[in-house]
Amino acid sequence: MEQRSLPLLAAVVLLSVPAAAQIRAPGYAPSASFGAAAVTGTFGVPPASMTPIRALAALETVRALTDSGVFAVFAAPLAEPGVPLSLAPADAPLSPQDFALRAEALFTAGLLAPGQRAQVAWKDVPRLQGVLPTDQELYDRMARSPLTNAEREKVTIELFKLGGAKPEEIVVQDIGRGQNNIMVVKKGRTDRVIVLGGHHDKVREGAGTIDNWTGATLVTNLYQSLRGQDTEATIVFISFGREEDGLIGSERYLETLSREQAGKIDAMVNLDTLAVDGTFSWKNNSTRALLDRVKAVAIASKHDLTEAYLDGGDADSSTFRQAGIAAITIFGASQEVIFDIIHSERDTMAAFNLGHYRNAFLLTLELLKSLDREKLGPVGRGRA
Repeated sequence: MEQRSLPLLAAVVLLSVPAAAQIRAPGYAPSASFGAAAVTGTFGVPPASMTPIRALAALETVRALTDSGVFAVFAAPLAEPGVPLSLAPADAPLSPQDFALRAEALFTAGLLAPGQRAQVAWKDVPRLQGVLPTDQELYDRMARSPLTNAEREKVTIELFKLGGAKPEEIVVQDIGRGQNNIMVVKKGRTDRVIVLGGHHDKVREGAGTIDNWTGATLVTNLYQSLRGQDTEATIVFISFGREEDGLIGSERYLETLSREQAGKIDAMVNLDTLAVDGTFSWKNNSTRALLDRVKAVAIASKHDLTEAYLDGGDADSSTFRQAGIAAITIFGASQEVIFDIIHSERDTMAAFNLGHYRNAFLLTLELLKSLDREKLGPVGRGRA
């Protein structure tokens, strides 16, 4: 969500992992598994894979650091306020396994529920077409929440592939400044178009988990759920870049369409800043006909939805409405809390609620099915 610097993480942690797994900092999305050891450096970016000799050397370094108490000095800036941390050397050398647990606790301080462990590997596999992601898959895909826009684009492409998209079906659209829109088109029986969008880019502050990794992942999850379905409408699943720069990604997308192509878009559904304290339709940034449709869908499908005003921000639904296309934004953080979270260091998995995310997912799925069965038509077009 556009609102009109990543904190420097300058600590090096060496840790041993037993089975090609890796502990990660919050928001860091590994793109590959490492062998006997892994290193996480500034901003959580790993170096090249270690050789066995280098891995053994790393383990010796771990033991030396823990014996001397240097580890505690490095770790001190990472602890949350109020988390006690002793700077004295440990009474006895830590085993690699204990060291890994201590590192995990420090890097995830305040971000995990009691008893919850950090994700150590990307274990998702391609799903059958039309199979809804499980709750664990929904959570794991959210937990990746990459810290750079370039990595967010890569993971978005991965998630489309996990949903069944072939590489040649994934369109990467240049929108300037080294950023891209990522989209997949699901052909329907007609050329009537429904656009489902959410932006993947983030601002410097925070992990950008709520704003808007929630929306970007939900677009890919909905693609997985609808890919194998026979639909009347052609559905464009698009993850926009540069929303935070002023809705640039959605503007560039529409600029590439001819007047005839844009005229075939019956409705646009935008997903932005979800899964905090409810599911809301943005009353003052959505077309009335779509607000009425999603309300009827929520009642019929028994999913939670509140129509709400939200002031102080903007979203990609504006771009489509200004072009005369009916559009709606569905969001998930009330006016009371949203600006305390987004564009701040509090925008992490700690603010994420799986129940609200699942509700938004299932509600939007039913909305897309409704729009596919019964087109919105001219009554819904324009800014009214």
